[in-house]
Amino acid sequence: MSLRSVNQVADHLGVTADDIIDAAGFTLGELEHAAEQHGYCASCYRQVPVISDREVQIITTRLSS
Repeated sequence: MSLRSVNQVADHLGVTADDIIDAAGFTLGELEHAAEQHGYCASCYRQVPVISDREVQIITTRLSS
């Protein structure tokens, strides 16, 4: 299963990272926790691969609505 970071998906879709976070329904706490689990500092949460290809499809649909 391929995972992408918030920044990667934002670049791919041409939107902001905040748009991706909102459309995905993530909370800041969830993303910071994932960052720490992957060995990043919490403030680097936008760089952590947490979004699946299926979630990218869902996010794309939500943003185009």
